[in-house]
Amino acid sequence: MKQLHSITFAFLIFLSLIAIRTSAQTDYVISNDGTKTMGEVKKYNVKSLKFVPAGQKKAVKYNPEQVNEFYKAGDGTFRSIALNTNNRPFLHVLEDGKIKLYEYLVNGQTGPTFNGTGGFMSPGYSYSKQRWYAQKNAGDLVEVKSNGIWGSRKDRKNAFSDLISDNEHVLQRYKNEDKFTFDFVRSLVVEYNGK
Repeated sequence: MKQLHSITFAFLIFLSLIAIRTSAQTDYVISNDGTKTMGEVKKYNVKSLKFVPAGQKKAVKYNPEQVNEFYKAGDGTFRSIALNTNNRPFLHVLEDGKIKLYEYLVNGQTGPTFNGTGGFMSPGYSYSKQRWYAQKNAGDLVEVKSNGIWGSRKDRKNAFSDLISDNEHVLQRYKNEDKFTFDFVRSLVVEYNGK
């Protein structure tokens, strides 16, 4: 009986390893020239990507200028998008259609601060910077939602209204609701794209 349990356990480990290896092969990177490379995304953030190509053991590091798009199973698709002339991060693709919706998300933590005499002032804090950008067809990228304190909420609302203005039903739903949450904006984009 113990031998049967050992064989079953070994078989389950073998199946788990195959499943892990198979799921890793669903990740990919698309370079700027359109070449798609399968492999495993090990680590990423808005500024960098660590990727192990299929059949290799060593990770390759990329920055957003080197990669057009990558996909990580369970996390989704990320594209290299120019926000301005000095900033080209990887943005998470939330919706892909006539209107594309992208998320710029940075999580971080500040360290403790001290006064000039070595005295402790504050323990630091965790933060999350979240901004959503939308792009209609091949038009300009516009900021439509943010959790930051900088920028005009009114300008973001107007920019979003302009994007959906050619769909009367979606525009009317937007005007009728007295809210401008992340979830509501996304639901309107989904409806606009006809999903």
